[in-house]
Amino acid sequence: MSRASTSIATVLIGLTSSLHADPASWTAGPFDMPESAVFDATHDRIIVSVIHGHPGEADGNGHLALLSLDGEILDPSWITGLDAPKGMAIVGETLLVADLTRLHEIDLAAGTLLRSLDVGGAVFLNDITSDGEQAYVSDLMGNQIWHYQAGDMTVWLEEEALAHPNGLFLDEERLVIGSWGQGLRDDFSTEIPGALLSVDLETQSISTIVPRLGNLDGIVRIGDTLLVSDWITGQLFEVGADGTHTVVAEYPAGLADIAAYDNTLILPSMLEGNVSARTYSHD
Repeated sequence: MSRASTSIATVLIGLTSSLHADPASWTAGPFDMPESAVFDATHDRIIVSVIHGHPGEADGNGHLALLSLDGEILDPSWITGLDAPKGMAIVGETLLVADLTRLHEIDLAAGTLLRSLDVGGAVFLNDITSDGEQAYVSDLMGNQIWHYQAGDMTVWLEEEALAHPNGLFLDEERLVIGSWGQGLRDDFSTEIPGALLSVDLETQSISTIVPRLGNLDGIVRIGDTLLVSDWITGQLFEVGADGTHTVVAEYPAGLADIAAYDNTLILPSMLEGNVSARTYSHD
């Protein structure tokens, strides 16, 4: 498929007034397990990580796709030869991609793989967040947060209290973490749902924003509101500054690492095999 559909009916189950269908809404696909999206402001495009196979296997089938801001598939195989690529973030002119136990550095302008860093001690690298100069990377199975700067990866925080850290969002002086939860089962459900956590960047002290929220994946901010996805249930939460939270939309299971720019949400749906865009406004 070379052009996106303008319908999102195949993805959306229900919504509240905070998400709106308008001419800017679209759905692109099909993709084989799209996991993460990132907005590339310099080149006015969206980059999607596509696992293409098992999320935990180093099979060389993973790749990155390029979308226009109106959902057209510009290049379904922009970068190939990855394994199970997941979270992405941009540092300078370099795109970082988390891929199991490796971190890929990609030249955004040239569209070439610069190098792949073997991260010794990593188990299951998942999400990345950046301020444009440095980045933090979650290790879902290692209960670790890694720090990336100038091509080097070091363990920044390792705590059982992170409870399988997945989604990350660098939010000024804190790192917001969406944990997957405690008591991980074979089907990736958990005995205790994950919490939305806050880690002070200076002291590394951990506090809870919302306890037992879900099996959390993507985190973005639009205005004063955090938006958080639950992979297992497909719910999208709106979280206020005081921790109050509501479900603003429900999707099929597999709502993964969401992205945002301006007031637009980009929503990868791993199991449905597509990526959709929605307009968000806080009513």
